[in-house]
Formats: sequence, structure tokens, C-alpha cells
Amino acid sequence: MFLLSCLCDSAIDTVAKRLIVENDDDLTPETKEFLLQLDDSVAIVLSLIAPSNSIKSNENPMTDANLDTHAVDLGWKKTGIEFHSWKSDSRSVRLLRRKVTENFSVIMLNQDDFVGLDTITGIGLKVLTFDFFFPLQDSDIMLKDDHLAKRIMDDLGYEPGKGLPVTYNSDFNMQTDESFSRIFFYGMGVVLLVKQKEVSDSEYGPFVVDLPMHNLAVRKLYRRYGARIHFSKDQKVTAIFDYAMEKLVKPGEDGWHKAKMLAKVTVFTLITAREHLIWTHLLVSQVMTTQSILNLPPSHPIRRLLTIFSYGTTSVNITAFNSLIPDLSVLHRTSALEYSAMQEVFDMAFRESDIFEPFSDKQYNPAVKELIDGGKLPYVSQGMEYYEIVSSFVGSWLEKAGDAVSDDQAEAFYRGMKESTKGQKYELPPYNEGKSMHKLLSSIIFTVTAFHELVGHSVDYTILPSRAGFRLTKKDPSEIDFQSFLLTQSISSSTSQRMPALVAPFEVFFGAGGAPSWERDVWNDFLEKLRKQSAKVQVEDVTRVFHPFAKENSGNSEDRKPLFDTEFKYFDPSRFECSVAL
Repeated sequence: MFLLSCLCDSAIDTVAKRLIVENDDDLTPETKEFLLQLDDSVAIVLSLIAPSNSIKSNENPMTDANLDTHAVDLGWKKTGIEFHSWKSDSRSVRLLRRKVTENFSVIMLNQDDFVGLDTITGIGLKVLTFDFFFPLQDSDIMLKDDHLAKRIMDDLGYEPGKGLPVTYNSDFNMQTDESFSRIFFYGMGVVLLVKQKEVSDSEYGPFVVDLPMHNLAVRKLYRRYGARIHFSKDQKVTAIFDYAMEKLVKPGEDGWHKAKMLAKVTVFTLITAREHLIWTHLLVSQVMTTQSILNLPPSHPIRRLLTIFSYGTTSVNITAFNSLIPDLSVLHRTSALEYSAMQEVFDMAFRESDIFEPFSDKQYNPAVKELIDGGKLPYVSQGMEYYEIVSSFVGSWLEKAGDAVSDDQAEAFYRGMKESTKGQKYELPPYNEGKSMHKLLSSIIFTVTAFHELVGHSVDYTILPSRAGFRLTKKDPSEIDFQSFLLTQSISSSTSQRMPALVAPFEVFFGAGGAPSWERDVWNDFLEKLRKQSAKVQVEDVTRVFHPFAKENSGNSEDRKPLFDTEFKYFDPSRFECSVAL
């Protein structure tokens, strides 16, 4: 059997290399040379099909016009011509219990209200987890430099705006100490920084991001994860402790570049697995979608509200689950982790989840508060402004909804959501009608729009092997190896297809198809506030980036200090999607 497996695998690899690579006239000899060095047919095949799939999916982008009131009926059956005439139809939808680990599962649906499930992609992703045909074939081949990496990626079609998403950030190379620090104060790493409970009394500064992940088992070619990163009061990195090597490295010292690379890879891997995949996709958006469809008829005001924010969620999350969760999934192959260690990370993500805690209730240590008060932590200041806009919108919606907010169906929805948080760090409080529902809905909307934009906008981190990624090799831990880089591009490529923009009228949904007219008024008021907030964020960003010197500074230009450190564009509502994409 082992010999048969080897022969079969060898045959597949031969086909992948000779038929797919050597006979591809669109590839340059340079690209073919590097692809043919890999034994991994999965990386080769995905690298060739993912960009074209993304380009094709974006030929007809989704817009608010796709959300039609008449299309919303999943899980329920019409009983009359009136808008509110519905009865539960459990036979129209099937529940899928998808096991993440032995300790927790997530309930998905076999259908989506709007977006058809991609059965072919689902089958393909499932086949890739068959060890008999596609065993794990790790590599530590390195590219020579970023220029070579860019030429190969461009040749394969992994270009921003084509096979990859377009970034809206600038000058974010992540290699200089300043750009590295930006990750933690003005990038996705800020979600880790603000979790610091106490101000550090270390000589290296008040801020520390501590990620002792060195005990996670990794495969033999790769470095262990785990770093503790120190920052000064001025938001500059001052030292990095390498847990596996038990060594503290400071700027300018031997190994400084590799220490920063280790920190970036540890942070990116953790946030992708925990904050992005488990928290946002599985614990919030999927549970919300499932519970709203099971408990709330299409005409119920709470389901009407959440329909926008759950658009396409089941389709997206089934694909995300298949490609990122199972043994031998794309994420497993891309990272350094043994699968048992991946499951440890997923279990940890569930236990440590505080994703349902309202953003307005978050607590920060005095050093972080000082940054917020000084306008130097827009994640919190702009996040709070957006959360309050969302909370006001939800409040208006619930007020117009009247008694439906506290009917049996609404309570059943809340109970289902609360039950899903048992065992998490933050469990939803008992149901108390308006107040608890208000906070829950506000937190859901904040998470699937703003929070997802921050932790899910990953193209800046993965576009070059010198930036960040999912693993480092023992042979050369200074950048991401070619195989992992190639697989990461296929993941990034899948994020190119966006959901409809949040700032849109949704004319065939709100107040349409028999829905109450007040929906349109409440939504229009929400849109007006979002547009004002967008303008405000953009003005702040222009000030931060293009007016770098404070007016009150005097003297020689070399003595003047920057007014702000860098841009932060993630919380501009005009960039938000209405629901989670990949």
C-alpha cells in the first residue's frame, strides 16, 4: 500500500510538472525553473488556477443590488400574501456540524440565502486533504530576493487588482524598525497591543506584545514560533525576545532582522488563525447567520437588520473552513505547525475569545490610554466613533421595531447566540430584552465590518517574502520560503472577491417588497453618519501623512518633529464591506 501511494503520488507530481508547468506557454523559463524545483503538486496546481479564478470572480462584482427582499426565504415558507406571513420550514435547510477540534464545533447551513455554494471548489479543497494522493511535502527552497519573487508572482498572475487584492496602504515595507513598529500601532498587530493588561516596567519601554508560542510542535524543516516584542513610549521597537532561542535581541545587534521576521510571522499566523478565522468568521458571522435563519422569519426586524451583514456568509465560511481548518488543508500546508498544534491554536482561540465584548466596554492600561488621549491610537479612537454610530443605528432600528425586539423569536435568537459563547473568555450576559440585544447586534456589526477589515486586509503582509507570512525555515529564517509564499498567495488571492460595500443604498431591500418604510429612513440616517465619519477619517489621515510637521514647531526644519507617525486607513467606512468575505 505504501509503495502504491508513493507511485501514485509520483505520477501526480510528474503530471503536475510536465503537463501543467512545462507545457504552459504563458510562463517564463524563470518561473518554470522554480516551480519545477518543488515536489509539492498542491502548491503548483493552486498557483496556476487561483489567480484566474479570482480574476473571473471579479468580472461581475457583487453590489447592493444583489440584496433583494424577495430573495430572503431560507428556512421559512410563505403562508400568505402579507409581508409577515411565514412559518418555519426546517426541511428546506440542513444543518452541518463541522468539527473544528475535539472540543468545539460550528453549525453551518447547507445553503445560502443569496450566494450559491461553490460545490466544485468545495470538492477540490476536500480532495487536497487526501493524504493518499496529496501527502504533505515540505520544502525549504528560498527565493533570492523580492525582485525575483515579484517577477514570478506577476508571471503567475498574482498582481494587485488582478489575482490579488489592491492595498490602500503606502510605504509599508515592514522591514525598517519604523515600519515594523507600525504593524503594532497602526496595523493588525494593534489588536494584540491593546490586550496588554499592565504597563510594562521593563527598561525597554511601557509596551509589550508577549506571544509565548514556542511550545507548539512544528515540522522538522521549520523554526518554532514565539516572540516577546518591546516598544518605547514613542512607539518604536526596542527589543525582541526569541522564546525558542531564549535570546533577547536589540536594534543593531546580530540577528536583529531575523528576530523581527520571527515576530512578524508569529503575529501574522496568530491573528489569521484566531482573530480572523475563528473569531470573526466562525464564532461571530457564522453563528449569527445560522441562528438568525433558524429562529427568525425573513420579515422579523432583527433578521431584516442582520440580512445585510450576513450576505453570502454561509458560502464564504464553508470555503474558509474547507481551505483553512482540516488536516492537510491549505493553511496547514502553508504553516510550520503540526496539525495537532494547529488544533491547539484553534482551541486556544475559542477559550480566549472576547469578540462579543462590546467595543465601548473594552478596558486599557494607562500607557495605552495615554496614546488614545494623545490621538496616537486611531484603532481605539476611530473604532469608538464607528461603534457609537453603529450603536445609534441599532438603537433606532430596535426602537422602530417595537415589541418584536422582545418577542419569543428574538429571545430564541439571543439564547442561541449566548449558548454559542459558553466556555469563551467573554460569555454573553443573560437576556434582558432591549439592552442585551442592542449590544449584541452592535458588536456583530462592528466585527463583520470594521474589525474584519483590519484583521482581514492581509495583502500588505503577504505580497513579498520579506514582509511576513506563515513560517520560517531553519535553513534561512530571514524571509518566507518559496513553497509557503506560493501557497500564501493562493489564500490571498481568494480574498480578492469582495462583498457589497456597506455604504450603499440597498434600494431593493430596505423598505422594499412590503417591508416597513421606516427601514429606509433609519438606513439613510445611518448612511449619512457613515459618510461623515468617512470624511473625518480621511481628513485625519491626510493630516497624519501629508502634513508631517506641527505648526507650532519653530527653528530649523531638522529640529521639527512629526505630528503623527503614520497612516491608518482601515476604519474608513467607505472601505467596509457589508459582510465578511474570505
